[in-house]
Amino acid sequence: MASLRPGRDALSMAKLLILHDSPDFGGHEQMLLKLLPAVLDRYETVFCLPAVNLRLRAALAAFEPRLRIIPWPFVKRRGEPYLHRFRWQYRAAVRRLYAAERPDTVLLVQGRIENLAVPMLALPRSARIVSYLPMAHLVRDMRGRGGLGDSVRRALYARPDRFIVPSPAVAAQVAAAGGRAPVTVAPNVVELPPRTERAAARRQLGLATDRSIALFIGRLDPAQKGLDRLRAAIQRARPGSLRGWSMVFVGDGPDRQAIAALAARNTPGGVDIRHFAWTDHPALFLSAAEVLLLPSRWEGLPLVMLEAMHAGLPILASSIDVYRQCLPAANIVDFDRIELANALASVVAPAAIDAYTQHAAAQLRPLTLGAARAAFARALTA
Repeated sequence: MASLRPGRDALSMAKLLILHDSPDFGGHEQMLLKLLPAVLDRYETVFCLPAVNLRLRAALAAFEPRLRIIPWPFVKRRGEPYLHRFRWQYRAAVRRLYAAERPDTVLLVQGRIENLAVPMLALPRSARIVSYLPMAHLVRDMRGRGGLGDSVRRALYARPDRFIVPSPAVAAQVAAAGGRAPVTVAPNVVELPPRTERAAARRQLGLATDRSIALFIGRLDPAQKGLDRLRAAIQRARPGSLRGWSMVFVGDGPDRQAIAALAARNTPGGVDIRHFAWTDHPALFLSAAEVLLLPSRWEGLPLVMLEAMHAGLPILASSIDVYRQCLPAANIVDFDRIELANALASVVAPAAIDAYTQHAAAQLRPLTLGAARAAFARALTA
């Protein structure tokens, strides 16, 4: 059990203060909800989150009254790594909250290290801070430049007393980015997604049953998700080589118009391109597809990858650390250079599917919710 603050009744439960300042509700928040039960019996737990994040607030309601929820008006802003020192009201609110709650541990739920930069600066040096962080790539690795950005973030990485991350790949990223504290891996885990017979899934989605389907599902962000190079791979395909394929994009984001434009023109490969709005229930799309496409430039440990691995759905992924760690070499490609039709044919070949399925099963075996919860609880009480 974490040590008690001076003056706290020795018989009382230690207190955990959880801070969150993102308006978004994504995979990181979904995984946190799975991990929370591991600490609610160990800590008096207070969760402070943006009032605008209605989805997270609704999900947290399931844990009341064991979890006390405090909405606040603060959210991360653009340029936070550089401007956080000037957010005086946010800093003052953090100090008042800390003084009122007197927590033994403060857990920062950070999409990236710049999330909650204001509390990291405002909390006293004596505060024990644990960062729950889904990814920690250097700016230069993401954008090809980033000397100033990485330098500014290095000071933030130096502050937490411990990190909790979803994979060994992210643990290595933390160290490279300047993290000095111990790192605990509490892996992302998913349940086996419900399966629908492929033809039935396609009928429900209005997709052709006589084509193979390559699926992208996630935020339509060309920078992180690599959709620009996937579009380029489609456009440079040999004439007619993709005529038997449908490329199905599921999600919303800044690349939506570019995907719509690509669907409207005749691509050399002859591929059919479809777009669907974001869904919180991807299992039907996974059931309908032959291949999941992951052309990302950076990731933590994507839940959709784990769901595809559970379902035995082959993956064609870019050569980044987490994919190299989790997938067979035959499923890793360079999206800037591949002949897309050949790459797709390769990963759906029966021998390739057998090898992928065996590899996926071995990777998934240790990724259990019990193990993740135990690691999460150890990191908070160590």
